[in-house]
Amino acid sequence: MQSFETIQFLAYVDRDLLERRAANLFEYMADHALDRAASLFAPHACVTLGHDLRAMPFYGRHQGLGAIRKVLRDIHIEYEVLWQDIQDVMLDGDRAVLRRLCRLRHRGTGKVCNITFCDWLRFEDGLIVSLDSVGDSMALAELVS
Repeated sequence: MQSFETIQFLAYVDRDLLERRAANLFEYMADHALDRAASLFAPHACVTLGHDLRAMPFYGRHQGLGAIRKVLRDIHIEYEVLWQDIQDVMLDGDRAVLRRLCRLRHRGTGKVCNITFCDWLRFEDGLIVSLDSVGDSMALAELVS
């Protein structure tokens, strides 16, 4: 049986790992390291983006690594991340919630805007199995128009 101190240490290590993995995902995407970003996902992972077609032409559910790689490329083609700041991270067991502020440039229109995103992640064995991301849909729609 593990001591209370050992259990606390393991919880701290797991928390640190999940927080780092979540932050790494968005850093890799901002740095255009899409293969590195995709490597953080489990083969059966699912990504759900936004709720508004006007704001994100690739919104919806993307299941499996092939679909996730494609949508990461689509995001990279559509938007350039000029900078981003992860403002809050909350962890509970195998789940993480992040609030981040990004300065994005739409590659088609050239418009630039600061946009807040909220991302819900779930992990299994240190890999992301679920990512739900919602951004300020009004600001995203203004970038596209």
